[in-house]
Amino acid sequence: MPYIELTKKNQNSFIFFLSKDRFSFHHKQISEMMRRFVLLIVMILSGFSYGCYQKDIVTPGQIHQRRPVQRRPVQQRPEQQGLKVESGAVTDDTNVHYTDKYCMVCHEQTPQKGNKFLKYEEDYKQLCRCHYKTAKRDVHPTDVEAPKGFKKRMPNDFPLRNGKIACITCHDVFAQCRDSKPKDAFKRERNFLRGGPYKKQITLCFKCHDNTKYEKFNPHKQLDKNGKIIAKKCLYCHKKVPDVKTEEFKDVALIGGLGPLCLRCHHKEDKTTLHAKHLRKPSDKVLARIKQMEIEFGIVLPLDDDGKITCATCHNPHEKGVIPAERAGAKGADEEHRNRFPGNICIKCHQM
Repeated sequence: MPYIELTKKNQNSFIFFLSKDRFSFHHKQISEMMRRFVLLIVMILSGFSYGCYQKDIVTPGQIHQRRPVQRRPVQQRPEQQGLKVESGAVTDDTNVHYTDKYCMVCHEQTPQKGNKFLKYEEDYKQLCRCHYKTAKRDVHPTDVEAPKGFKKRMPNDFPLRNGKIACITCHDVFAQCRDSKPKDAFKRERNFLRGGPYKKQITLCFKCHDNTKYEKFNPHKQLDKNGKIIAKKCLYCHKKVPDVKTEEFKDVALIGGLGPLCLRCHHKEDKTTLHAKHLRKPSDKVLARIKQMEIEFGIVLPLDDDGKITCATCHNPHEKGVIPAERAGAKGADEEHRNRFPGNICIKCHQM
């Protein structure tokens, strides 16, 4: 660069020019850097958004090519494979039927043709234990040999287990396993009764039992058309026909407790709940009232062996004319419902 001699005036002008140029230069440099920085940020954000977008968008041709999420397999014991079980404890109140959630309650593993893999060595008292614990009615005897007469009448599809009657003799519980939908078995017969559904459940009983030996009769109708006592009716409750002229209630011999004798037919869970509430020991106050009524009205209000009120306490089980009218045991035989008291029987013991 050639040497230039500057005057003071020229020197000042040159310095201003240099300063203005330097400011202009720095301004352009900063603007370029800012532009590049902003562009870089935009590129980074665009790439991030594009990546997120790509995770959610899959072309139709790639739908079946997506890689499934790998999950750690649940370890199962061999006997659990193929079976289902509901979470939580199974109690005696749980209905394990008509669903595939509780297979493991009875089976060790998935049943196969010729082997059901039942628990408890196929002991149905264990397999059907809920019914033995919570049944509200008497359970039919099981694990007993079928009498010869039964075997002749029993249908071929009523199986015995080792020659003995079991739950599966009358109940085809495996119907729920064979059906594609367990509830289909429920629609046909809710108790899995073989040969069902039945209009009357007692029809099933006579598949094995001789119905001529189980003719229903009213044990309270104890006189024939000539007014004579039918001994057969007496023996429904008594060990022998009582002497109605001399024997008192304390003298007669019954075949069982007074309470169970009545409850064979008059079930304590009958719709008439008022009756069921009376089947208990009376309070001292009511007991004293009962004794007072027996003396006052010349009647008998018997309690059972445990001192509890039972059906015969308030109702006379004998037909009018069986016991001589002058005797205490005859009172109430001609009343409505055979109440031992005439009129409102409740107020005789309860003060209202």
